[in-house]
Amino acid sequence: MMSTAFSKASRALLFPLFLPLALSLLLACGLFAAMAAQAHPSPSSEVLLDANADAIDARVTLPLDELKLAFPAPLVDTAGRRALAGDAQVASYLAAHIRPVAPDGRAWSVKVTSLRWELQRAPADLVATVLLRPPAGAPAGTLELGFDAIAHQVPNHLTLVALRRPGAEPDARPHMLASLHYGQRSVAIHDVAPRWWTGFGDLFRLGMAHIAEGADHLLFLLTLLLPAALRAQGSRWGGFAGTRAMVGQLLTVVTAFTAGHSLTLMLGATGRVVLPAQPVEVAIALSIVVSAAHAWRPIFPRREGWVAGAFGLVHGLAFAATVRELGLDGARLAAGMLAFNLGIETVQALLVLLVAPLLVLLARSGRYQQVRQGAALASAALALVWVAERAGAMALPG
Repeated sequence: MMSTAFSKASRALLFPLFLPLALSLLLACGLFAAMAAQAHPSPSSEVLLDANADAIDARVTLPLDELKLAFPAPLVDTAGRRALAGDAQVASYLAAHIRPVAPDGRAWSVKVTSLRWELQRAPADLVATVLLRPPAGAPAGTLELGFDAIAHQVPNHLTLVALRRPGAEPDARPHMLASLHYGQRSVAIHDVAPRWWTGFGDLFRLGMAHIAEGADHLLFLLTLLLPAALRAQGSRWGGFAGTRAMVGQLLTVVTAFTAGHSLTLMLGATGRVVLPAQPVEVAIALSIVVSAAHAWRPIFPRREGWVAGAFGLVHGLAFAATVRELGLDGARLAAGMLAFNLGIETVQALLVLLVAPLLVLLARSGRYQQVRQGAALASAALALVWVAERAGAMALPG
């Protein structure tokens, strides 16, 4: 009796504390999603280094939507169809934000040899060819490459740095060296033929950032987990199903989602399955709508694992695009996929550890229905906005 009374008293005390946390979590996710137009990490910059005997040719690709935020002057017109900044102005900006340094501290020379405005692409890019040359007597294959274009003003912007070894064919795949961001603005290059584990830590962090900043992936998982603590009773959700049942349900959903997206991540990253990005993005948004409908009322009770696995296949195709763009191959591709996937799983595990206690408290509180249905409605509304936005993006090119 005392235990029951204590339990009720504890819930009465804890519920007012945890309910705002739960609502804040869902609301923050929704607000973030609303702020992120594409609900995905912002497009990354890419620096591809071609090492030669006495210099390095760099091809720098910068997403214009991000560059506009960092460039110190108007870059393109409001329609995005005409460049307003001159090539000399852009070249000067790039030269100031690309800083290769020799082991003895002397600066390499940096010369922007060409610029190409890809304004017809979606998203539009600026592609620069840059010649990096070491000072007299310094080795051409050992340097500290500093790069903070865009990132000096956009803290969450990523720059992927890859290297193609000397003598490689022009179409040979480069090797991932690093992902530079606000806290890491340089990469040390000691060997122009990096080992297979080079960049493992960067890809792990890239996987974490990809899902942590990809609000749609998180929202799908959160929405699918909303009724995990409840027992389905016909066409409505009943009371708390018990801690053991909830843990089993969480593990089933997360494991199935992991299996699904891991499979298509592997197939997509190796180029065996490649689908256009827009239909995949629309399907991801629709997966949230389906999950929200299930959170409102049970439409596939006890089959959440199958649904999570099926939609995981779709989400994995989006993950694969990021890894495929790195151009890894062989052992480095295998290590890269492992590192990227581990990063994703780490964020998923942290998410489950965060929401599991909240689900228990909410399910036992008697107020779960309002919270669950409110969150389901908010998720569905956001997802429908994404569906319309992404379907519209599909229609634009025509």
